[in-house]
Amino acid sequence: MALFPRKKKNDLEEKAAANKRRLLAMSAAARAQEKSSAPARSSKTEDSADASASKHALKARPLLKAEVPQRSQELPDNYGDNQIYLLVRDPYWIYAYWEIQDDHQRYHLKKLGGSWESVTSVLRVYDTTEVGKPHPVSDILLQNLVKCWYLNTQPNHSYFVEIGLLHRNGRFICLARSNHVTMPRSGMSEIIDDQWMSIDFDKMYALSGGFQVGKSSEELRNLMEERFRNAITSGSGVGAVSSMSSPVKIKQRGFRFWLECELIIYGGTEPDAKVTMQKRPVQLRPDGTFTLRYGLPDGKFIFDCHAESSDGVEERVITPIVSRNTERPTPVIKAGKHP
Repeated sequence: MALFPRKKKNDLEEKAAANKRRLLAMSAAARAQEKSSAPARSSKTEDSADASASKHALKARPLLKAEVPQRSQELPDNYGDNQIYLLVRDPYWIYAYWEIQDDHQRYHLKKLGGSWESVTSVLRVYDTTEVGKPHPVSDILLQNLVKCWYLNTQPNHSYFVEIGLLHRNGRFICLARSNHVTMPRSGMSEIIDDQWMSIDFDKMYALSGGFQVGKSSEELRNLMEERFRNAITSGSGVGAVSSMSSPVKIKQRGFRFWLECELIIYGGTEPDAKVTMQKRPVQLRPDGTFTLRYGLPDGKFIFDCHAESSDGVEERVITPIVSRNTERPTPVIKAGKHP
């Protein structure tokens, strides 16, 4: 009686343990089958999947658009001004540039009382070198809507220009006036300054740190003069000093030499004909001849001359092209010759 219940209890425990082992084996087999049927995922595939998921998340999320103002990368064609400027390039050339608005031109064209077919755009150049005398004037015809021009000039002369409209009858109206410029010299200056500043040794030495103890002002002056003479004698100084107590004077020479050129254009036609030079009317003599005289600076010049018969049937054109090139070497001072 005592052993039967014990045996029955052992049988129950063994049966429960067997069932538990069976369940564990079935679970392990199911996991192995699931693992073998699923595709292998590498780390790279997992990263791509994560990136794709993030991308879809960003697409699903609305983005805020920031409006950035667009800036033009090009300079404007003009600034709305009616002005002309002169810039000196070298002793022989001026650079002129301008800006004239269409409404400004139309307004002055109306004042001139003409049409676009009867006027020409010109640069009128004034030479203002000689004060108190009439300024020599020359016109340059402008074509093809140009906005800049190089002017051939003379060294050491002063100029200003006007841009305007020239009517076929000779009337001119100014659209804008430039600044005044003076050309630099093309060689060594003819002016030799004959007044030199004397040296105040006491003041100069005092400014350099004061007087030394035990030395008087006169002693320091003599010391500085001696140092200055030694510098000149050794070649470290410039010029020749006759006395440290008196200024150096160089006598100015009264020698000068200049040369200019003029151009004379002459011709003839019928006494009742109409002749223009550079779009300006030419006065004819009773026999139909005429003479024109121009100052001729360095450069190339085109003279546009037209003659039209009195009945307006025939017109003839003659265009002289003249150039000048002047050389100006540096003045030569001959050694060994004194005035």
